Amino acid sequence: MGDHGRSNGPTGPTDWNAIDWRRANRVVRNLRQRIFRAARENDLKKVRSLQKLMLRSWSNVVLGVRRATQQNRGRNTPGVDKVLVKTPTARGKLVETMTGQQVWRARPVRRVYIPKANGKLRPLGIPTILDRCRQAVVKNALEPEWEARFEGSSYGFRPGRGCHDAMARIYQLAKGTCTRRWVVDADIKGAFDLAS
Repeated sequence: MGDHGRSNGPTGPTDWNAIDWRRANRVVRNLRQRIFRAARENDLKKVRSLQKLMLRSWSNVVLGVRRATQQNRGRNTPGVDKVLVKTPTARGKLVETMTGQQVWRARPVRRVYIPKANGKLRPLGIPTILDRCRQAVVKNALEPEWEARFEGSSYGFRPGRGCHDAMARIYQLAKGTCTRRWVVDADIKGAFDLAS
């Protein structure tokens, strides 16, 4: 197996047990930080260049495979292709598949319906393992740029932030020493439910 456009990593078959995870994490973290800084400086040409480098990065690919096949809770749930990746050899082959594949087309998701508390069913789409790995790789390339653009006061679905951070911010704004005199009340209970 030759080099398939990788920006780092070995040129032969991937031995999953021999991967230096500390180095892979460092490479991806450094690229993410560089993307973040370039986005903060509004240097879009550099952002795009670094994102392309991240997408080709072998370290990013192995971390994406690790996240989808070892760390995520849904790692034992197959998609429409019924493929699960559980062994180190299979993970190494998946890395080779991802690094050798230039054009990527997403497969259909497997649709499963989960019962809700009110008796209705909530649809859940389960992508294939390969698609989940690709999503993790792309997430590492796109997330730092958008984190640099988001407002500091937004807390939903952001890394390193949660509902307790939002509650602490609300407390800071609502306590007696704050000069603001307004309160916003919103009811979004059914805003994201699907029409029956």
